[in-house]
Amino acid sequence: MATRKSPSSTGKHPRDRGPAPGEERLVSLAKRVSDASGAPVVGGVAVILHGGGRATSDIDIYTPDLWATHQRLEDAGILWNSDRREHLIDGVPVHMVGDDQFGGPPARISTIRGVRVVGLADLVRVKLALGLEDVKRHKDIAHVVDLIERVPLKKDFAAKLPTRLRSAFKELVEQVHGKRGSPVPPISSRDYFARYAVKPTTPRRRAAI
Repeated sequence: MATRKSPSSTGKHPRDRGPAPGEERLVSLAKRVSDASGAPVVGGVAVILHGGGRATSDIDIYTPDLWATHQRLEDAGILWNSDRREHLIDGVPVHMVGDDQFGGPPARISTIRGVRVVGLADLVRVKLALGLEDVKRHKDIAHVVDLIERVPLKKDFAAKLPTRLRSAFKELVEQVHGKRGSPVPPISSRDYFARYAVKPTTPRRRAAI
């Protein structure tokens, strides 16, 4: 099996850890969901597609019209499970993410491995914001760390993020790419969250991404 490489503008890659568990199947299912709905992928699958390589168990898609997307999914046989309050495709949960959760429409949509996916800047923005708004969502900070390490991303990428998130992003870059032997701080680091925690800019019904 060929080793998956992460995209990089520098042509240099960190050591490839290989595909995340179940990655090929999940990406294949995400393509079916995106093709059926016309909606780009966000969340953990988007992290995988952009080179983050972290295991995830569901598929999240962005849509400004939840009802219309729900109908498209149903028409494609990706049915709503009323008990679990989510769509399912081959047993994998599918969650719709609206503007109130994503912070507005993505500025860019790309196609990676045949799957429509939100642009990297939007993905980092929403992951970092969610992680800093709720310490219990430390996995979102871990996703950002993975992208910083594996794409790789440097401090100049912060210019693509909202001002309120730039310092927090640069701190993570410093820890990932800083002096050799300088570890990434624990994701639950009290100092990091005390320094950079932000309040949600808009109410979120369900932070599922």
